[in-house]
Formats: sequence, structure tokens, C-alpha cells
Amino acid sequence: MIIVGLSNSKRLAKRIAQKLNLDYEDLEILDTHEGEIHVKFKHKLENQKVVLVQSLYPHPNYSLFEVLFAASAARDLKAKEVIYVAPYMAYLKKDSRVERGEGIGGKIIGDLLSRHVDSVMAVELYFSQHSIKGFFSVPFYKLNCSELLREYVLKNLEDVEVIGVGDKAKLLARHIKKDALSYNKGDKLEGFEDKDVVVVDNTISSGKTMLENLKNLKANKVYLLGVHGLFTGDAYKNLNEKVEKVVTTNTVYHETNDLDVSGLIARKLMEL
Repeated sequence: MIIVGLSNSKRLAKRIAQKLNLDYEDLEILDTHEGEIHVKFKHKLENQKVVLVQSLYPHPNYSLFEVLFAASAARDLKAKEVIYVAPYMAYLKKDSRVERGEGIGGKIIGDLLSRHVDSVMAVELYFSQHSIKGFFSVPFYKLNCSELLREYVLKNLEDVEVIGVGDKAKLLARHIKKDALSYNKGDKLEGFEDKDVVVVDNTISSGKTMLENLKNLKANKVYLLGVHGLFTGDAYKNLNEKVEKVVTTNTVYHETNDLDVSGLIARKLMEL
């Protein structure tokens, strides 16, 4: 097995390779003058299991094309198996058609990847595995970060209230602490004046909803704990001004990456 890091996930891919004591390589990716992608592997891939590691953020469209080109090239070079690891998987926030005439992002990306790889592994999806699995015709594995988040809270934060805002975050929060409090987006967060609070979210993107929730939250200290830190625009600056600390996993590279998912991914790869 060889671990291959694509543009967005080289640091994480190296960590995975180190944990498994496997060969690692940075995929050589060049853009032509016409804006086309050119990929090149350094290792011999014949009869090898090839693991491509690539978060689909930033630049989800370009990042996806890197994966498709790399997977197709690996197969053409006679790799025995191509496994795609998506620390952050874009396009999976929609699992059904909401408006007439629109495409379903999850189905489209599932069809594309299923044609080019032999299995897909993704970390902490917005929807359940059951909801998404039907979009893929190859084995699909969802990795859950709740234990990683729970260990962080137990080790670093004493006597805190854990709050999940929104459906997905509620589930994460309850895994971290059984008596976690659940709120809907837009609810006022009240009654925490003398307490330290951890607000949990699956994906931190623009941060607008989170900022609305934090506006009326009066607490001793507030920590923001998320799995995927996308931080579009000024999201990180705006959120960081409102809380004691922002903590994310390294599914998407950011200065808030205090949690490492490489062990989680490595353990699953050992099973395949």
C-alpha cells in the first residue's frame, strides 16, 4: 500500500503514512498554460494498493478533478486497488432534490467517484451513511470523529456545558457528553452566566448562524469545537473575537487544527 497526498491534504497524508509505516509520495500536479491538470506518480504502482488523500476544500471543483485524474492514472498504471480518502467531502449536504429541475450533488459526486475508485472513505459527513451510501456503487466508509472530540473535552476542559446547535451538531454533542444540551438554529442560548460552555458544530463555514447563536450567549468562557473548519471569508476572525478558543480537526488545514484524524483514518485503512 502507498499513501499519496494531493494538493489539499499533503500534511495529513504524511501523518497517515507515518502511522502505518508505509511509503508516501506527493502527487506531482502541474497546470498547463491552457489551465488543464497534468498528474504524475513517482512510485511504481503496478499491483499496489494506492490511497489518494484529498479534502475537497478549498477549491472543491478543482480538487475533485485532481482526485479523478489521479485515480484514472493510477488504474492506467495497473494499480491493484485505488482507495479515495476524503477528510472533508464536498457536495454531500444535499441528499435529495429540493427544487424542481436541480441536480443532486451527492448523487453526481457518487457517480463520478464510483467510476474511478474502488472504495471511498469520508470523515464525519453532514448526512448519515445510510442516506449517502446509495449514491455510491463502490464500498463507502464513514468515519466518526465524536470520540476524538470527546477525548479533547475530557483532557482539556473541566466542568463544561456542551451544547449542540442544529440537528447534526446535536448528535455530536451527545456523543461528547451524555447530558449535552440541544438547541435549534436561531434559539437563544440562555442560563450559562457562571459556566464554561463548549459549542459543537460539524462544519464551520461562513459562521453566520453560529455568530447569531453566540450573540446572546452570556457565559464565563465559550469554546467552539468543530470537525471541519472551512472558515469562508472573515468567519474565523469574527468567531475568534467572540470566544475563548476555536478548535477543529485537521480534515481541512487551518491554524485551529488541534485535533488529528490521521489515526482514525489509519486504523480504518488497516482493515481494508
